Amino acid sequence: ASDLLATALAAIGIMYIPASVWQMLRGATLFFTGIFSVIFLKRRLQAFHWIGLMLCMAGVVTVGYASVAGDTGGGEDAAAKANASAVLFGVTLTLLWQVVQAAQVILEEFLMKDVNLPAVEIIGFEGIWGVLMMVVVVYPALWLIPGPDHGHQEDLVDTLVMFYNSSVVQLVVIIYLFSCGTFNITGIAVTGALSAVHRMMLDASRTMIIWGVGLFVHYQIDPASPFGEQWTDSSQLQLFGFVILITGQAIYGEIIRIPGVRYRTVSEDLTKFASPSASLHFASPAVGPVG
Repeated sequence: ASDLLATALAAIGIMYIPASVWQMLRGATLFFTGIFSVIFLKRRLQAFHWIGLMLCMAGVVTVGYASVAGDTGGGEDAAAKANASAVLFGVTLTLLWQVVQAAQVILEEFLMKDVNLPAVEIIGFEGIWGVLMMVVVVYPALWLIPGPDHGHQEDLVDTLVMFYNSSVVQLVVIIYLFSCGTFNITGIAVTGALSAVHRMMLDASRTMIIWGVGLFVHYQIDPASPFGEQWTDSSQLQLFGFVILITGQAIYGEIIRIPGVRYRTVSEDLTKFASPSASLHFASPAVGPVG
């Protein structure tokens, strides 16, 4: 249920904000996971963990503010003022997604450590339950709720007909399924085979690539394309917030060590604390009890 709700919030949220902002706001998962680990798993975080979490949240707030401010500029961007509330709505949904995602990470970690379920089995159960909930709950509910789609909020029959008759839609679905599967498998594999430094670098580079592609589309292909992003006065603030965000993640993951701050003295295998979702989102608390 949490995975399905998180996916819905993420899919709706990205409709209202640029892809780069959406990607950067994912960093809030680390903050909420750290807080939930203290509340529900009774973890004790060290000082550098709290410093990292506070920097992450400061970076997320900065990025979110930059996104809203970028759509409230004057002059030729006066029409964008009307979209400010929509952007704020998208940012809110994306942050709610991070809250749900963090709860899922905590639940997965509980299942792996206390129930002793393998990571692959957990992913399989999540997929099975997700399909069952879509078929038994979501689609029937969308069919019964009145809406613009032939009298329904979502006409599943019409959707299947369009899918059957459109080779483009079929290709997009196949590519999406392949990319999701590849992302999930390689994400967990990178976590297990490489270090936190590599995971940090890959996650940061993915965000910059997404932002770069958006800028390229806007300035080199089609300025009117909804897939492009414009460099505005608030883009520098967004970049600054992103730097704060990855710095907080690096401090939390002990990639950057702060002089004078106490760190754990016993070497721990942090990969045993990483749940499947945490492996993908760099969000595992990765902290055992600290004496």
